This record gives sequence, C-alpha cells and structure tokens, in this order.
Amino acid sequence: MNEIDEIFEGHLRYEEQGKVAIITYDRPDRRNAISTPTYRAMVAAVERANASDEIGAIVLTHTGTVFCAGIDLKAEPEPKDPETGIRPNVATLGMANDTSWIHLMRRSKPTVAAINGAAIGLGATHVLAADIRIGNRDAIFSFPFLERGTMPEFGFSALLPRIVGFASAVEMCLTSAKLDAQTSLSKGLLSRLTDAESALPEAIELAAQLAERPLLQVLLTRQLLVDNVAETDWNLVLTREREAFVTVFRAQRAARLAREAAANP
Repeated sequence: MNEIDEIFEGHLRYEEQGKVAIITYDRPDRRNAISTPTYRAMVAAVERANASDEIGAIVLTHTGTVFCAGIDLKAEPEPKDPETGIRPNVATLGMANDTSWIHLMRRSKPTVAAINGAAIGLGATHVLAADIRIGNRDAIFSFPFLERGTMPEFGFSALLPRIVGFASAVEMCLTSAKLDAQTSLSKGLLSRLTDAESALPEAIELAAQLAERPLLQVLLTRQLLVDNVAETDWNLVLTREREAFVTVFRAQRAARLAREAAANP
C-alpha cells in the first residue's frame, strides 16, 4: 500500500474506470460522516484525479444507505498544531481561504455526484459544489443546522441561493428543511433523478461523456458561469468571455506549434 492509499484506508475508495475517477465514501458504520482524516482523504483523492493525465472527470458516491451524515461528531480530535496551537478540524480546513473545499471543486475536473440516500448537514453542503448531482428515489437533502444550534458551512450561504433562489434558500435554512428526491429535483438540488436502484451507473456514464470534452474549455466555461451568474455589468461579462477565448486560442496555437516542432526536429 502506498502513502496516498494509506490516507484513503478506512475513509474512502479510489478507483479509475476509463477516464473517470470514482471516489466512494466508505464509512457506512459512521453513515459516511466526515472526520478530519476523512476530509483530508477526500481532498487527496480529488487531487489525485486532477493530477492524472488519464482522468477527465470525477464521480463522488458512497457505500451504504446514507450519502453523508455530515461532520463526524464522535471522531477523535486532531492534535494541536505545535506552531499555532490550533486544533485542525473539518470546518477550519474546509473553509480556509484559497484552499477550501469550494476552491478545490472550482479548480477540479468536472465532478458528478451519485446520491442514493440522505445528504445531511455537511453531507448536503459540500456536495452542492459538485457540477452535477444525480440522485435515485431515496435521495434526500437535509439542512438541520438551526434546529441543532449550528451554522451552515463550505460556501453553503452562496451556493444554495444560486441553485434554488434566494427565497427558497432562506426558507430551507430557517425551517431546517428536509427535502425528498422529487422536491430536490424541482428545486435544483438534484440535476437529475433516476428510477434505477442506483444513480452510480448514470453518473459514471455522464462523467465519461464529460471526460471527452476539452478540459481547458470546460474549466473556463464553468468559471465564466460562476463569475457571471450575478454580474450586472455586461461589459465585464463580455470582457471575461473575450479573455476566455484568447486563452483558448493561445493554448491551441501553442499546442499546434509543439506538434509542428515535434514533427520537424
């Protein structure tokens, strides 16, 4: 077992199927709740997929009947950092500036989530950063933060209103909403709803399609959508789009020149 697989052991499984990396949360005894080591394993798995030239898209899925039950409140606390005296936890790691889960997802290859059960608390908030979410009939999104006296995290306060609209987001948060699969689909929390027993095959099939797309254009398109979703300055929208075109043109030209140089040494 190599070092990175040791990080995964007891937390998740990582496998590659063609051009698709499949990351499976594998703590069914803890309902796939996220401890600090689990979070580190999640990040390492995504980074492994991003670093592979063979991989073009990522699937996030799970074992057991619960996609993710949120933060693992029974996990052993991490030792304090000897320099800062701060004890690392899922919240401090997942919401750190520039290295947060949101930042990781935004720079990652296309990500599809396959949800066959409940996504609760952090289980729901972290998966909102996936590009596409496919669920089966057992999929549930639950936001129990206020009834538990806690707060949402991982960029939830920005992601949720972008997905479901401001009024729906406020109602979901204040009422600690629990939404079944059909309601989640109608609100946009799920991108697709499958009648199959498992959403995983459809997620893998879709990810395989995305993996065939040119990665640079995929990443730039996604970034344009993120940057421009609430932009009211149309000149800025068009400027960003022009800059994206220029970036693609330059990359294509550089690739063409490299091919020509290789063919004529």
